[in-house]
Amino acid sequence: MILQRFGYILVVLCMMAPLFGPFSELFSAMMIGVLVTAGIYSGQYRRRLDPVKLLGIIFIGYFAVLFLAGVMSSASLWQTLESLAPASPVLILGLAAFFSDPKWLKVDPRDISFIATLSILVMYFTALLLWQFQIDFEVLGKGILHHSQVNDRLRLFAGNALPFGAIVVTLCGLSMACWGQKPLAAKLMSLSALCIGVGIIALWTEARGAFLTSGLLFIPIGIGAWRYFRETPPSPRIYFAFAMMALIGAFYIWPAENNALARLFMGLNTLKTGQSFDHSTFLRLVMYRAAFEAFSESWLFGYGPSERFRAIEFFIPADITISYTHVHNVFLNHAVAAGVMGIVAVLFVLIAPLAIAWKYAVDRRGSALFLTSILTLSMFGCGMSNVLLFHDLTAYFFATLSVIAVSTICLTDDSLKQG
Repeated sequence: MILQRFGYILVVLCMMAPLFGPFSELFSAMMIGVLVTAGIYSGQYRRRLDPVKLLGIIFIGYFAVLFLAGVMSSASLWQTLESLAPASPVLILGLAAFFSDPKWLKVDPRDISFIATLSILVMYFTALLLWQFQIDFEVLGKGILHHSQVNDRLRLFAGNALPFGAIVVTLCGLSMACWGQKPLAAKLMSLSALCIGVGIIALWTEARGAFLTSGLLFIPIGIGAWRYFRETPPSPRIYFAFAMMALIGAFYIWPAENNALARLFMGLNTLKTGQSFDHSTFLRLVMYRAAFEAFSESWLFGYGPSERFRAIEFFIPADITISYTHVHNVFLNHAVAAGVMGIVAVLFVLIAPLAIAWKYAVDRRGSALFLTSILTLSMFGCGMSNVLLFHDLTAYFFATLSVIAVSTICLTDDSLKQG
């Protein structure tokens, strides 16, 4: 009975990771260790192929491809393992999915939505308190204001604004799951979390990749809203409440810098013209071109995970100085690290949740498909400007939620397609 509540604990730890910091990953790893041990003892690995087990095989295979690329490179075994450490949550969650009973991981989609909504609101009001009262005390050797960056680009304990933005935008999408089944108060909470979350990303965190990804997430959200409103004509109170939530959310994002939107448009202009209207975006374009050239030189096996940035330095123009240590693109990172097989492996990981839900879910308009579509679109969108699976927090976040979302298909044996 206790094991069957582990899924809920894992979801809370995962969605609150920007607040819990490294403790979230530590406690989750300990719980997954218990799940894997119990699964091996009870012979869960012998169960027939189900959605969760299939996802586990894909996750383990992804890590195996990167490890093989490292072994085939000139790097030592230790260098390879060290470079793969940030991606290790994918392996750990893959083992959990393969060896654990899906019933230990399942979480009701309505609860996933509620926890996502609550996570956004708790993180927002925590950041507001820290900013308003400048609360500062030492945590892990540094002041909490240093960790959170509430006076600059908000990140809380995520370590960086980009992973924080990727997590928040995903929570925004998940908060809208099962929206039509919620009572009015819960509907309003989800709408307020969505407005506040997108506002935080755009104006406080200034994670432009995550903000643009929010546009992708409005595809499944819009389809779900259209189906709901077509079947259930909304009360005027819903429209009024939505308008009020949007206004209140916009008003309370006051810590935002005045140039946040200007930076967004300058970045888009740089992408369009290739000129340095926004220097950060311009440097990313330089790295993207260098990474593509490096991949062209060694497209079959790549250079190994430990050389994924050093390999592109030779192709960066001598008159351009870059202080980054990685290419801000999940696809190019894997292309340089493991060649064509790296690209295939990462595509399998990103597409797997949605593809598995499409294959196994009986109701293709149900919550499982919505949850997995949010995760896949978030990973694709944020991955265009984020290392994603080569960052321990985002790898942990997306791997955990992918396993949990796919486990919702296994709520009952009847929920699997036969044949």
